[in-house]
Amino acid sequence: MILMISVSFGTTVYLKKGGTVEGEVISKDDEKFVIKTAEEEKTLKWRQLKNKSIEEINPVLYETLKKQAIERQKNKKEVGKSQKINKKEIDFSRIHLGVETTEKRGTFKKVDNGIDELRGKEKRKLKHQTLTKRDCNGKIVIKISGLEPNEKYTLKTVYSHYIISYGDKNPKQDVTQNNISNVSSLYGKRNYEIIINTSKYSQYKNKIKSGHGYHFTSGNRKMHEYGKKAKGWDVSIWLNDVLIYEHKKGKDKVFYKNILH
Repeated sequence: MILMISVSFGTTVYLKKGGTVEGEVISKDDEKFVIKTAEEEKTLKWRQLKNKSIEEINPVLYETLKKQAIERQKNKKEVGKSQKINKKEIDFSRIHLGVETTEKRGTFKKVDNGIDELRGKEKRKLKHQTLTKRDCNGKIVIKISGLEPNEKYTLKTVYSHYIISYGDKNPKQDVTQNNISNVSSLYGKRNYEIIINTSKYSQYKNKIKSGHGYHFTSGNRKMHEYGKKAKGWDVSIWLNDVLIYEHKKGKDKVFYKNILH
């Protein structure tokens, strides 16, 4: 006769990374425990287990860990509240803000006017012309001073840059960039200069050589200028999520929070 012995392992341990371990817990302390399975003895740390297994195997430790987790969460909320209070306590009346919006223009350079693809009268006409082009972009210069070097600040700028096509009978207004957000982190200095450039656009000049009698504009001018140029801005600026400056196209600048300007 063959005597068969069946050993029962009554504890199922659920792991955080998935899977289970079945066996008998034979020892434990505050950091780890040992479980005997059908094949071997395994040592596992409590942090490897899901909460329900910790509670089942070591209820006292589970309650301790639970209290620690609640305390950490409470401290985290207190830190968050403290940070919000610090943001509200900025003395804006000590901070100076200057904002300038301009159009940055490059130099005119000669470009191909495509006369090699033409024939006859049109080609003879265009060969006396000189076409030049320059690239431009909008530019925002923000100067802010009076900050505390040991404090951290976030400066957010949201802008739209309006341009217009000129040299045509019916000029069309457009925007190079619309509601673009730019964020700068400020720490360690009292004074900063932040420069923001928009995307590029082009301006052209088409000039007739003297004596050839082709006029692009009224009068005796022999120069046709066309392309795009700056027409205005919408700019809003926040310091630590507090609105401190706003300027809408066609309206006056507005400074908030008694900030110097």
